[in-house]
Amino acid sequence: MMYLNVIFLIILPIVFTTNNAEDIYSLETCNIPEEYTLISQHEFQQRYNNPKQSITPVVFRQVPINKQFLHLTQIDSILNRYGNKYITVTTANTYSYKKQQVKLNDYIHSQQNPSSKIKRWGNETLYWFGDDLLDDQYWLTQILRYYKSPSYTVDDFVHPSVTFGMGGRGTGVPFHFHGPGFQQMISGRKRWYLSVEKPAFDPNETTIQWAIDQRWKTKQPFLYECTLNPGDLIFFPNLWWHATLNLDFAIFLSTFLSL
Repeated sequence: MMYLNVIFLIILPIVFTTNNAEDIYSLETCNIPEEYTLISQHEFQQRYNNPKQSITPVVFRQVPINKQFLHLTQIDSILNRYGNKYITVTTANTYSYKKQQVKLNDYIHSQQNPSSKIKRWGNETLYWFGDDLLDDQYWLTQILRYYKSPSYTVDDFVHPSVTFGMGGRGTGVPFHFHGPGFQQMISGRKRWYLSVEKPAFDPNETTIQWAIDQRWKTKQPFLYECTLNPGDLIFFPNLWWHATLNLDFAIFLSTFLSL
């Protein structure tokens, strides 16, 4: 009598866990739907903003950017033209209460040469991500006039407001929520985390510290996450929780939609 030995192979999903910041900075995985060309308003509405089917974020890869805008946002160009301008930076915690005014060239140099020490608390990190410019908008308006915002509308949110930001490696904003919008990377890479439900996080902790201490060590709701590269554009739905982490020195533009 012949016996047949049967071997059952159980394949378990690989879960990424680390307490090493360098591993997080190298993340490229993405579970957000991706489009490799711009789509119509109807397609966008049906695929990603359809309450009867699903509402999800989406990443548009390598969306073309105006060449003049790219020229004006080169770091050397910014420093030469606007380095002596003052900008308003805020602490990188969920509620961003503390504000400070700094010269743009001082801010850029500090962000290009960050401390190797991981910042645990958001109030230790000053970050420029679109706050007021001390009533001096003209110089930034001269840059932004060459940028074309995404043409998509989301429900009744039809009034776009464009904000410009930049930050060094390891900076970002912890989980928060607001109205819908888009963000496009101009240079550098950024990691996005999004969820319909509120994640487990400390609102005063930096995103990099959360990614090390809590991302895999505490129970989290389902998280969408993706790394954006230069040119990539992400749509974040209305009132979704989201956090960001710059993996390099990054320049980016956000288009917020309002009623």
